Amino acid sequence: MLLAPGAILTGQTNAASCAAGHYQVIQLPLRPAHINQSGQVAGTTQGHRAALWSKPSGLHEIPLPAGFYNSEAVVVNNSGHIAGVAYDRTFNKHQAFIFADDVLTMLTGEQSRPYDLSDSDEVVGESLLPGKKTTDAVSWTRNTIRALGGCCGGAAKSINKAGEAIGDVYDAKGRYQAFLWKEKQGIEPIGPPDRYSSAIAINDRGHVVVEAFSEVFLYAEKSLTHLELSPKYPVQPRALNNCDVIVGSFGPFADAERAFVWDRSRGFRDLNDYIASDSGWKLESASSINDRGEIVGRGDYRGQDDTGFLLIPEP
Repeated sequence: MLLAPGAILTGQTNAASCAAGHYQVIQLPLRPAHINQSGQVAGTTQGHRAALWSKPSGLHEIPLPAGFYNSEAVVVNNSGHIAGVAYDRTFNKHQAFIFADDVLTMLTGEQSRPYDLSDSDEVVGESLLPGKKTTDAVSWTRNTIRALGGCCGGAAKSINKAGEAIGDVYDAKGRYQAFLWKEKQGIEPIGPPDRYSSAIAINDRGHVVVEAFSEVFLYAEKSLTHLELSPKYPVQPRALNNCDVIVGSFGPFADAERAFVWDRSRGFRDLNDYIASDSGWKLESASSINDRGEIVGRGDYRGQDDTGFLLIPEP
């Protein structure tokens, strides 16, 4: 994201201190989805089990709820609590859950799916509500579900420290647009007018990454700024941290993806150019970044595809 340097959270932080010029690569025993500020990683094992990994503790699988056969962890907050989704044997039925303090709680709602979890354990995602034919953007607070608004379906994708949520909603004609939700104002469209758009991520400053077809924007202080990313290939942003560093993937098609990082001071960079050339890795997609600049994602490691990685910034 693009912004003037200034105070972030409780200290003076800018993008240069939350990104790196070179990285050490660590192979992970799961496909990572998210990394929290202390380096805990939520993701899914090759056996389709939600799991949590950290360097000091290693890998821990999360118990499966009764009646389900597969699961994935979507996010871990800074208390180590996890939001995930459990599936039946055929992956047709799915339900959101929280795993906190060794207790697994299934969230209310049908065909529910979580996308983010705040440090106060508020979950945002989507669920099929009574009388509806499509899933709606929802939040759960202490397992009480509520719709965030919109007439015709959608999903809430992320939530920040202030309880501001972002996501996509559909109109009656099936067009989808990025939104920002606040407790008092409700849903506010934030995408480019008269275009399909998706809100990807929000940070604690309320800055939002918005994708509109092949273009990527920053929404900040009620205005959109176009971001110059890959000059040649489509870009998929996936996450940002509180220093407004964006990570994701780019490439002509899925099988040729490469992981990227973007920040204001260094611009758009292929992460493969910032690891050891003899590492054996092709970094294909970055899924999450924390404020220490640690990045998780997946790639090809010595011919083994879809392998999880952790990038640790080096001096």
